[in-house]
Amino acid sequence: MSNAVLYWIYLGIAFVVPFVIGVLLMRKTNRLGFSFWITTALNIVLTGLAALWWKSVTTDQFQMMFGMAFYGVSAVNLMVIEFFALFSIRKKMNS
Repeated sequence: MSNAVLYWIYLGIAFVVPFVIGVLLMRKTNRLGFSFWITTALNIVLTGLAALWWKSVTTDQFQMMFGMAFYGVSAVNLMVIEFFALFSIRKKMNS
């Protein structure tokens, strides 16, 4: 498998796994802060590991920086989307 394909697989894993765990935690505990911070920490760890892998396999400086920036944008987007999803679940469970 090429590094480009692995890049997108790792990006997907770093995006999907924290989101699913956050939704499951929220449904089980109904604690917004707990669910959000646990999944944010997991998101940061997975994104950091993926970024370190990308840095180790990329030789072109521009490609490396572009990939790192995309990982960062993905991590921030996940935090925003996840917060609103968890907030929506909490609101639905409390009403």
